[in-house]
Amino acid sequence: MTDLSEILRLLEAERDRYVLEAADLERRLSVVRNQMNALEALISGYVTEEKMHHIHRRLPESSTQAYLEDRHHSVHQEEEIETLEQEQELDHKLNTLLTTSPSTSTLNSESTTPSPQKPDISDIPKLTTPRKPGTLPLLPEFQEYSIQNAILILMRHKPDLHFHIDAIVRDLYGDQLTPDQFKTAKTNVGKMLSTGVQSGMWYRVLQGHGVYTLKYEKGITSKPPHKR
Repeated sequence: MTDLSEILRLLEAERDRYVLEAADLERRLSVVRNQMNALEALISGYVTEEKMHHIHRRLPESSTQAYLEDRHHSVHQEEEIETLEQEQELDHKLNTLLTTSPSTSTLNSESTTPSPQKPDISDIPKLTTPRKPGTLPLLPEFQEYSIQNAILILMRHKPDLHFHIDAIVRDLYGDQLTPDQFKTAKTNVGKMLSTGVQSGMWYRVLQGHGVYTLKYEKGITSKPPHKR
């Protein structure tokens, strides 16, 4: 029986490792998709500019142009001026796009990813009483909230993501926790996650151990609690 328990523990640990890797891949995939959209915008601009230059190069210098009437010559000059103005305007737009778009050399860096629109958290109440002395502090952006409400804020920032409890602990408390501090924080977060599932604040992912998400997904997450 002891051997079976040890095998089960190892299998669960291996599964949790893959869950963490899947969550990390989802974050990286979101970064890559944002960068692809920026690159598509750049490519579209360069294609337009290339077409404009190609049209300009195809305009022939006719050998009989000297014999055209002055009125036709003026019209041709106006067309060239208009084409030049369009190219200058396009160059200006491209320069603006290049200076505001993330660098293509940092496709895998989340620091250059365009930040998504911040969710509305005005309905989430803050603490009305100070925490007890010696309580493990949350990161500055969560210090004014309870652990449960801090988890809700975290999930609202990425409502489609599946959060593993270890990742939630790091996001709320940072990466500088000692092993004992991490254990304490994980215990507190775990209690709040279970309470939140029971009250319908978020949902437990069925195929992952210690994985939660904000949105209900039929067949993937736990069912909403029955209203009494």
